[in-house]
This record gives sequence, structure tokens and C-alpha cells, in this order.
Amino acid sequence: MQRAVFLFVGVAVCLLRMAAAQQPVADQPLAEDVVSEDVPEIPQADPPVLPETEVVGRPNSFPGRPLGEGAVLTPARAESSAARAGSSVTVIQGDEIRAMGAPNLVEVLRRVVGLNIVQAGGPGRAASVFMRGANSEHTKFLLDGIPLNDPGNATRAYDLSAFQADNIERIEIVRGPQSLVYGSDAIGGVVNIVTRRGDGPAQARLHVSGGSFGTISELLSVQGGDERVYYSVSASHFHNEGISVVSPRFGGRERDGHESLTLATRFGWTPSERMAIDYVFRLLSATTEIDDYLADNLTRTNQRKQLFQRIQMQSFWLDGDIEQKVGFSLSDFGLTDSDPGFFGTPEFLGQSRQVDWQSNLQLTEFNRFTVGVDYLQEEGSSTVLTTQRQNLAGCYLQDAWDWGEVATTTVGVRWDESSVAGVAQTYRVTQSWQLNPEGRALHATLGTGFRVPAIAQRFGFYGNPELLPERSRGWDVGWREPFLDGELTLDTTYFRNDFQDLIVFDTSLGGPTGFGSLNNVGRARTSGVELVASLLLTEATDITVNYTHLNTMNELTQTRLLRRPDNRVGFGVHHRCRDERTRLNFDFQYVGTRLDYDDQFSVASLDNYILVNLSSTYQWSSQCELRARVENLFDERYEEVFGFGTPGIGGFVGLQLRQ
Repeated sequence: MQRAVFLFVGVAVCLLRMAAAQQPVADQPLAEDVVSEDVPEIPQADPPVLPETEVVGRPNSFPGRPLGEGAVLTPARAESSAARAGSSVTVIQGDEIRAMGAPNLVEVLRRVVGLNIVQAGGPGRAASVFMRGANSEHTKFLLDGIPLNDPGNATRAYDLSAFQADNIERIEIVRGPQSLVYGSDAIGGVVNIVTRRGDGPAQARLHVSGGSFGTISELLSVQGGDERVYYSVSASHFHNEGISVVSPRFGGRERDGHESLTLATRFGWTPSERMAIDYVFRLLSATTEIDDYLADNLTRTNQRKQLFQRIQMQSFWLDGDIEQKVGFSLSDFGLTDSDPGFFGTPEFLGQSRQVDWQSNLQLTEFNRFTVGVDYLQEEGSSTVLTTQRQNLAGCYLQDAWDWGEVATTTVGVRWDESSVAGVAQTYRVTQSWQLNPEGRALHATLGTGFRVPAIAQRFGFYGNPELLPERSRGWDVGWREPFLDGELTLDTTYFRNDFQDLIVFDTSLGGPTGFGSLNNVGRARTSGVELVASLLLTEATDITVNYTHLNTMNELTQTRLLRRPDNRVGFGVHHRCRDERTRLNFDFQYVGTRLDYDDQFSVASLDNYILVNLSSTYQWSSQCELRARVENLFDERYEEVFGFGTPGIGGFVGLQLRQ
């Protein structure tokens, strides 16, 4: 950890020196000033022309700038038009996150169609994402290209509970199998988090907030940049005295707190028009009080440390028709449980190192060919597991065709070889049709995915070193229809996923304990409908509605999969008042019935519930903003996991200053 921090400091100093060397002289034009996301815009000169995104997608010639309007990065792992993407994609912009007042990534993703978030006991407690009914370990999380899935976790799932929502530029969620370009773990889909990059004169920001449950949070950030260098540095602290992890109906009374500190930076340098270098650093330290199963524990805590770094070099040739990207990522995870176990204090460590190369070749104006190679090394250990390693090497090919203004097709194949689990081949085909200039469109995807067994699944207490990769095949087809001259848009998608060789506990195998072990015998299927509607009611008011209907089946037991609701509804209203300073937000969420294990380890049903949240911002001046929000307005009593508590009504206020 110390070496990583020294590396971070060294890189930061070098890039800041380069930034000073590249400052423009007085008679040179400065890059355009960027208006803060919530300040009313002041008329300015026309901005520079953005990269063309109506064709298949040319490389973004300056990666330090946000993507062009209507562009996405994640579906094809290169900039392309969102309207022409065959995959089901949701994009959440940073200003949307700040407007809704969501304090962390968990609360942001709750509002996304096709996703169900389950958290065991309030802020800071283990949180899982079920995308289109897939297991939580079947969603791949990325941070600026860094894989976040934890090799030290029992299933390599990513616990997003401590990820604060500040300093995010955008989040892209792609649903359905995405192993073609992202490899293992992308069976259910991908969540790609893009952090903010500075632009324009240096700007400092201080945000302080507090409220119910003893909540206090602070954020300090500095960012800026010009045509050669950009930088963003932030430090955030979050403290919450919390609620009892154990539900009140099981006697939970004492509060279980959570505290975290996050340091994040992003530096970029563009030494020439043909080259750009990007460096990302994020360090998290968190302490979370937890309880025993269905019983209060006054002293038990979990301590987490996570370190993520990535450096990437991007080069352009032949006027941008050839784009080369080479990156190196490293992730370190540590989790310590203060409650002594039979073998001593439980500790779980994980490391991953990834090298990746990708080349995007713009063969013609309407044809882009992509080839990529990546190599991942994982390492995991725990109190009862000696250090074990496994490697995964993969390569992929993808061809994207834009058939004029009518249709876009992408086809790709991938080969992967694991050092311990054999070979996997995957593919993906996407198609979109633009049926009229007003936005009517048809989109469809067919693809396969895979997931290499986690280290603990191969070498743990019930592990099986003979495990093979889990596999999936998924497809979806959707229709997007505009109404009222485009002010109302409706997008409806039907999907289906079939999962094979799922890793489950098999009592027919003796294993090291004699009682059974893990085996590739599980099978499951999920299907459903996703509906997203957006309405521009007036120039100042817009409404969004999303609905997910989900059918799931465990084909071994012929029962529904646990913790997946059959129906989910989201409804949001966003209004900008006449004074152009005040913004109001209303959020409604309905979650249907789910199945879960009860205290007797039998399957029980959890009741449906409704949550209503309110938030508002007031722009006092160009340098001062006031914020307020109310969560769980009607104090709904509910459980996301059987026997675990959830927060009641809470109020929070905040102040943000800019300089």
C-alpha cells in the first residue's frame, strides 16, 4: 500500500510540473471556461465542434473531455452513438446524480431499470446488484477501465456499499452478456463508472452536509485543465451512526455506524495531437460496525481498504482513423473482521493486475474494426486459505458497420484461456434500425458470457479445483417510439437469459469435508420486460418512468431465484422553478415481493414496499448552493434481506461552495 501511495505522489508531482510547463502565454487563446453543472448558463460563444457520433463512432481525439452529446463508450468499448447501439444502455450523467442528491452508488443504481439492489442493513453494509436476475457476481464493475470485482471475495462479486457518489462524470450501464469485450464476470452486464476530469481554470469545491442517523459528510475537490493537461483531485469523508443491522422485529436496538475516507485523483497529459496519457488513483478506507446473524453485537466491526490505479496511453494515427490504447490496472482489496473466529481474526485479501491493448481501425467512414488483447492475474488469500493465483488471457475481434442512416450492425468473437479452468469462447451480435428521422428504432442483441470460478470457489473450505467457467446466453429485442413531436419517448425491451454450469453446493460430492463441495451443476433462466418512458411535460418539468417485470427460475429446484422482485417501478419528476435557481426532485420506487431464506433456513416471502424521496437545490449565488433531501418520506418499514434492518425517514441538508 505504501509503495502505491508513493507511486501516486510521484506521478502527481510529475503531471503538475507538466501542467505548469504547458500553461498558455497571455497572447494565446485559453480553453473555453466551463460553467459549473448547477449554475444557470451565461450566453457564450459557440462551443467547439464535437466529434462526429452519428456514424459508427470515430475515436475521441481528446480523451480529457467528456463524450459528445448522445455518445456512449461502454457497449463497443469505443465511442459510438447511443441512438445506434443495439445493446440496452442506460446513461446517468453527473449532474443528474447531484440533482437527485444520492450520497452513494447504491442509491444511484436503485433508480435504474432492470437492476435490483439488495443491502444488508443500511449504509456501508454489503450491497449486491442483480441485473436482469443474474447473480451479483455476474455484473462486472469498472472504474475508468479498472476492474473492481474483488478476487478476495467468495464469489468475486463487487461490494459497492462504500462507493461515494461524488466526483462522478457519468455512469453507463449495459444490460445483457458483455463478455465479448469485457471478458469474465460480464454475464449479466456491465456497470462502467467514469470519474470527472478537469477542464478550464482551476476550480475548488467544498461540500458539507449532515442530517438524520448522525450523518456527516464532507468533500473537498480541485480540478482544472487546458488543451494539454487536465487534473482532478478530491478527498471525501462520510460518517453515519447508522441503524441496527438486525431488524427491530428480531430485537435489533443498538446503532451500527459506518465511516469512510476516499482519496481520488485523475491526471491527464496530451503531449501532442497524436498521444494522450491518463492516470487514475482511488484509495478507500472504511470501518463498519456489524452484528451477528439476527443478534446485536456491540463491538464487532469490518475494516476495508481498497486501492485502484490505472495508467493508459492512447495514440492516434492517419488523422484519427487508427486509435491505439494500452493500459495497466491494479487493484488491491483488504477486509478484516474484528470478531475472532476458530482460526483467528478473519482476514481476506485480494489483488488483480491487468494489462490490456485495443486498436480501433476506421476502415471506412461507416466501418470500424476493433481488435483487443487483455491479460489478468488474480491473487487471493484469507486466514484459512493460503495465497492462490490464477491467470486469464483473452483476445477479441469486433466489426461494426453503419448502413447509411438506416441501420448499424456489430459482430464479434472472443477467445479466453484460464490457467486453471480451461478455455471459453464467446460472441455477440447487435443490430439497430432507425425507422424514421423522428427517432423510431428497433434494437436487438444476441450474445454469450462466461465467468471463471473465484479463487475461494476452487481452493476454499468447500472448494473444488476442477470447476469450469459458468456460461450464459442472452438475447433481447426492443422498440423505441417517440410521441408528441419527440417530447414523449417510450422504449420497451423483452429479454431472456439462460445460465449453465452455475457453481452451486453439491452434496453428492464428498469434497474435503465429506459433506459435499461446489460443482458446475446449476442451471437457471430469467426473462422479462423493461419499459422506460420519458416525458418533457414543460420546458421546466420532465418526468421519467421505468418498469421491470422479471420471471426467474432455478431449473434444479423449479423455484424462483432468491431476492429478485417480480415487479419494480420507478417514477421521477424533475422541476426547475421560474427563478432558475431552485430545482425540485420527486422519486417514487415500488419493489414487489421477493423470496429469501428465513431464520429457519426455509424459503420465505418478503413483502413489497414503496419508497418516496424528495430533494431540492437552491443556487444562492454562482459560488454558493444549498441542498436538502428527505429519504423514505412515509417511514416505510421493510426488509431487503430477511432479518436485516433498513433506514426509516431521514432528513439531510447541505452547503456547497465553489471558488
